Amino acid sequence: MKTVLITGASGYLAGALVPAAARRARVIGTARDAARVVAPAEALALDLADRTAVLDAVAQVQPDAIIHAAACNPGDGSGAVMQRSNVMASRHVAEAAVRIGARLVAVSTDTLFDGTAGPYADDAPASPLAANAYAVTKAAGEAAIMQLCPHALIVRTSLIYGLDRLDRGTAGFQARLKRGEPLKLFTDVLRQPVFDKALADGLTTLALDHANESGHMNLAGDEAMSRHAFACHMLDHWNIDAAGQVVAASGQGIAGLPPDCRLSLSRAHALQLATPGVTAVLTETR
Repeated sequence: MKTVLITGASGYLAGALVPAAARRARVIGTARDAARVVAPAEALALDLADRTAVLDAVAQVQPDAIIHAAACNPGDGSGAVMQRSNVMASRHVAEAAVRIGARLVAVSTDTLFDGTAGPYADDAPASPLAANAYAVTKAAGEAAIMQLCPHALIVRTSLIYGLDRLDRGTAGFQARLKRGEPLKLFTDVLRQPVFDKALADGLTTLALDHANESGHMNLAGDEAMSRHAFACHMLDHWNIDAAGQVVAASGQGIAGLPPDCRLSLSRAHALQLATPGVTAVLTETR
């Protein structure tokens, strides 16, 4: 049985990714706090910003593949923290993968585009908005990975949601609603939300079955929708009462906010990876 090392194994995506990978391989999950690693992964406490610790851990585990899903997301830390988590950590993971010859699949984001030329091709160059520290550091992390490990595959995805657990965005909306705050949702900011189980299966397949695939690949849902429409779908699914508090708004002029992050899914479709849209996922579960 192959061994897969998953970084960021305590995060939201890990809730779907760890079980998906565990159906096919032995899974080692890393997080700064090993107690938070999602079961059934074997938990490993690891600070990815510590180069020596990363190199030593990967050399000891000897994984066949690494899925690098760790990141500092918007709102989770300062620019310095993002630099440490999104750039330094990515560099160390890539170096470790190269040293032992492990397959590396890294998770990236659609927001590293400036949003003026969607839909973006799989190989579209990053064009992060300077005011978006997350996008800037994710783009720098991508560059570090490809410089050190040119055979790696970087998977750019979109808003991740599941139907078993509140996603980050909806949880934040719920908190604001409970505080009685208006919920301003953008009608002109486009994304392609991705179902957590589809993304998890795709990442696992790319790590274990498609070792020759390298470079950049888009993997998201095949339905583009506004942040307003997506949020309303999620609020409805979770029966969260937002009556009178949702405000339809424009995102134009907001620094660091790319308006159109639609993605071409040509490469994912060629590999027959699942890319269900939000409407299809919700319809199937009803």
